[in-house]
Amino acid sequence: MLGIVIANWNGQKIIGKCMESLLNQSYTDFKIYIIDNNSKDESKAIITNYQKKLDIKLVELDYNSGFAIANNIGIESAIKDGCTYILTLNNDIEVPENCIEKAINEIKKNEADIYQLFMVNYYDRQKCDAAGLLFDKSLIPIQIGYGSSVKEILEKNIENIEGVCAGAAIYSVKALEDVKLEGNQYFDSNFFAYYEDVDLSLRLKKKGYKFKLLKESIVYHMHSATGNRTNGLKEYYLIRNLLIYTKRNQDKKSLRKNNKYYYIRFIKTIIKNLNNFKVIVSAINGFKDGVVERKKIKYNM
Repeated sequence: MLGIVIANWNGQKIIGKCMESLLNQSYTDFKIYIIDNNSKDESKAIITNYQKKLDIKLVELDYNSGFAIANNIGIESAIKDGCTYILTLNNDIEVPENCIEKAINEIKKNEADIYQLFMVNYYDRQKCDAAGLLFDKSLIPIQIGYGSSVKEILEKNIENIEGVCAGAAIYSVKALEDVKLEGNQYFDSNFFAYYEDVDLSLRLKKKGYKFKLLKESIVYHMHSATGNRTNGLKEYYLIRNLLIYTKRNQDKKSLRKNNKYYYIRFIKTIIKNLNNFKVIVSAINGFKDGVVERKKIKYNM
């Protein structure tokens, strides 16, 4: 059985589209695990209404746990229920009716362990949003196809991807269990949001697990529909979590060599937001906290 894990926070305007698309799937052997991060809107009522039509387990938290913790709760619950594959899905995703069936048919071929659903821009469906991840020499993720035309991606022979965007990705439970951190953390709970899927992809890559892009399993992503790009929260976690995952996933010598690239990204963030004092303060705090968190992490050997 497939477990579909969705973190929800104030998703009133988007969660209904996501649920309706799952209701219309041609493949139905799945259970949905929705972890609600203390939503204050009507999204929980919408989810409850869909429980009459879909097999949904709703876990209501009394705080906003972010993406990582919420997904860990859902994954752990799905594994306990006997799910062998986990689809992590953003609440701002619309899933076409044959998407999951096509994905399951590919999984049955046993060619990989982790699968990227082909994420397309919801508002401009000729434009790619995510087709998997590659990593440069300093472990900075490169989002394959972002902003490219869907036609271009479909025509390319993309055989080698090194990671997945967790907004729409399928993980084998075997692989997740093999790389989990202490305390049943599949995604690092310390991340809250941003780069948690990058960190997990690097841990899976190190263990030799294979990734595959599922071109025929297209989903439509609204992209940052519930995020706020101007209050500094995103910049804080992008800087902080960059410093965390880059220490965990490389040795001491490599980290020393590559630190300059991370510092450059921090400086570019400051320069880009010179007219937004709040964002600058958040980025600086993210850098400081990232340095503190780095000290708690052992180097990759």
